[in-house]
Formats: sequence, structure tokens, C-alpha cells
Amino acid sequence: MFDSAFDELGVKVQRAQSVVREIRGVGRVSGITVEVDAENRLVALHHPDADVILAAYRAALLDKQPQVDEAMQAVLSHPDAQAVTSFVGTHNPGGQADPVQSGQSVEEDDTYFENFKQDPLGRNR
Repeated sequence: MFDSAFDELGVKVQRAQSVVREIRGVGRVSGITVEVDAENRLVALHHPDADVILAAYRAALLDKQPQVDEAMQAVLSHPDAQAVTSFVGTHNPGGQADPVQSGQSVEEDDTYFENFKQDPLGRNR
């Protein structure tokens, strides 16, 4: 069935990635329920004041971003980081990836490469 042990491993990795994408963690403390995804991103908040809490969360994200941008400026302005961004821009497969082989849809691949082009060091992921 598999051409090599690497093909078998690749299939196992794809299956694991698919399962991991669906994992959710739920925490409940003092009437607040929080749900996170496998990458620790907040995906749900259940509390009577959830809108206020989420607004504060978004404000904190907006407050921290300029600080991260300033801290990363020296790296992002380095010629090697710019070369990586340029390389990705000129070698983007533009939807040519086979979703069955990559385990991702063409849209996910396009989004990944666009995000990488904009943020090669992954500081906003």
C-alpha cells in the first residue's frame, strides 16, 4: 500500500494533525468557562460578562502588538529575513499544492504562504 516507510509516516502525521486540529480544552473556574484550541487560542468564553472580557482581551492584543513589532524590527529589517520574505513571494505555489498530499486545502496553503510572506518569523501566529 505504501511506497516507503516515509509515505506511511506521512500518512500518520497527516492523521495526527487532523485529530489535533479538532482538540479543544475546556476550563471552568468560578462560573467562567473558557475553551481553547490545540494552539492555545481562545475559541470560546462563557460568562454573563463575556463581551466585556473579550473586549479587554482584544484591547490587550492591540496594546502588545506595537511592542512586539518594535522588538522584532531589527530582525525583520535584516537582509536575510527580507530575502526569505522575497523568496516566499516569488516561489509561492499559488494553489498548486495537492490538498490530498499536503493534508490542507488549497485555501489553507494560500493563507499559510500569505501569512508567512507578511510575517516570516511567525510573531503573530
